[in-house]
This record gives sequence, structure tokens and C-alpha cells, in this order.
Amino acid sequence: MNTIIFGALAIISLFIFFNLGKVKASRKQLDRSNRINRFGNQEPNNIIEGEAKEISEDDDQKNS
Repeated sequence: MNTIIFGALAIISLFIFFNLGKVKASRKQLDRSNRINRFGNQEPNNIIEGEAKEISEDDDQKNS
């Protein structure tokens, strides 16, 4: 009898866990300025250092 009860409890718990896993934070929560920095003092750096060259369709036609 205990096996059935705890088995059902485990299945219900997994069902709830996987359904709540689909819930995502709102844009207001994600974009706030005072978010906790969970990775130490590392500043967010989305810029890759290096050079870039702009390529337009005109340049492609000249090289062909």
C-alpha cells in the first residue's frame, strides 16, 4: 500500500515539476537594472574584440 501511495506522489511531483519548468520570467524581471550578479564581479560583455568589415551586395557583384 505504501508503494502505491509514494509512487503516485512521485508521479504527481514529477508532473508538477516538469509543468512548472516551462514557466519563464517576464521581460520586466529579466531586464531590471538591479539583478543579482550570480557569476561574481564579471561584467556582462557581449562585444567580441576584433575588426569587422561591412559587406554589401555591390561588393559581391564586383568580385564575381
